[in-house]
Amino acid sequence: MPSRCLVIQVLACATTDGMRRAYLAADPRADVVELRLDLVKDLDLDRLISLKGKPKLATVRSRHQGGGARPADREPLLRRALQAGVEYIDLEYGDRDLVLVKGQDRTRRILSHHDFNGTPADLQSLHREMRAAAGDALLKIVTFADAASDVLRVRDLLKTAAPGALIAFCMGTKGIPSRILAPLWGSAAVYAPVRGAADSAPGQIPLEDLFDLYRFDRIGRGTRLLGVLGFPIGHSLSPHIHNAALRALDLDYRYLPFEAARLAEFLPLLSELRLAGLSVTLPHKETILPHLDVLDETARRVGAVNTVVKVWNRLEGSNTDVEAAMVPLRARLRLAGARVALMGAGGAARALCHGLVAEGARVTIFNRTASRARDLARALGVKHLPWGRLRGFRCDLLVNATSSGMAPDVGRAPLPASWIAAPVVYDIIYNPPETRLLREARARGLQVIDGLQMFVAQAAAQFVLFTGKKPPLEVMRRAALLALGVEAGPEGAGEPRPPRKVPTAASKLRVAPGRSIRRRRD
Repeated sequence: MPSRCLVIQVLACATTDGMRRAYLAADPRADVVELRLDLVKDLDLDRLISLKGKPKLATVRSRHQGGGARPADREPLLRRALQAGVEYIDLEYGDRDLVLVKGQDRTRRILSHHDFNGTPADLQSLHREMRAAAGDALLKIVTFADAASDVLRVRDLLKTAAPGALIAFCMGTKGIPSRILAPLWGSAAVYAPVRGAADSAPGQIPLEDLFDLYRFDRIGRGTRLLGVLGFPIGHSLSPHIHNAALRALDLDYRYLPFEAARLAEFLPLLSELRLAGLSVTLPHKETILPHLDVLDETARRVGAVNTVVKVWNRLEGSNTDVEAAMVPLRARLRLAGARVALMGAGGAARALCHGLVAEGARVTIFNRTASRARDLARALGVKHLPWGRLRGFRCDLLVNATSSGMAPDVGRAPLPASWIAAPVVYDIIYNPPETRLLREARARGLQVIDGLQMFVAQAAAQFVLFTGKKPPLEVMRRAALLALGVEAGPEGAGEPRPPRKVPTAASKLRVAPGRSIRRRRD
């Protein structure tokens, strides 16, 4: 690792007492504690500065800097912190703070530049200007990542800096990889709040996740990188379950989230970060196909991938969704001859349709964009109907393969519950664990199937492709439940009980709704 990367725990509290308690309870893995003095409404600076424990970083930002202080209050507070002998102090480049840069005291200055509007193309010039004005201050350049590839500009900037002389990373969800890889790239520090505490900047990662989820302090040049690509990506549990499995097997891989609305903004990272493998989710399962060298048989048949593996210099695409989607269905109903209403016409719907047809189901596709439903139905040799025909459409199984109801938009459902005329409802969304669609279907006495089983099954198959190792399934399941806020007790706890198999219309038996499935907590 190029240099020691300080972990700065951020305290953004509204009261002096709250800040004091948070400081005394600081995570032992933090090297420095940042006191966001500008956010304290009843600030008693002397009480805070006099606290004994970890080194303190005093920060006072004005409103135009993303903080809460009046401009006139900043300099007096900063001078008082200096006089009190605080170990670190944050000064804003381009403000009047430059008068405080030089000093003979023991306080280490951090000269900061924050750009909340984006990542400038020429960071090198900014760095040179700041270096000329900084004296012996530690420099900090933080920008907002508008595109996934902006993190590469920050990486390249860090390469030119002297070891331990520059803090640099990107804010925002797209900037998260730059925070995780900060030690590898040579950043002198990274900032993180503890879980449940208020964030002081967009895209901050809880300190616990930096150490426990990403093991960022043990990332070295030999560490192989994996990730999940999608938009949005903040809801994804993939980093949780893959990193949990990698840690359990003590494999030197890290699995990162990559958010990109457009595939083009991510492609530079695929090569520049030398990613060993990639999970692909909405909306890129189909658009990434032209950039792959090889497709496995399932991916070729489906026309969509959820997995990319780099083998030597070739990108190989696979689809683990098809088989994974069938796992919970086979345990619930007889698919041969079953009438299925499938909502959606994207990559996930395509994979599901292939799996259902292979099992002998009779599929009808519904999609709000009728042309997409028509195209998919023609390609797979199934029926399609206008979206409005879903109302009262009698079938054995209703499947949601749209993103409607997925976190963070958890209040939505793809259709009104009154439209449902199927005894079994399957929603492949896993976050939240119970979507509005499933909740309303359950309330009507219908049998419901959530997307968690499919999610873990497809991820386990990906893990084998990424590492060549069989993953610990229970570790992955527990990690998913924990991330969802569901306590994972013994095997089977925290997930739906398997209901009895439901006969379909093909069996010429009367279909009865299954029992309600309850979540159990230990």
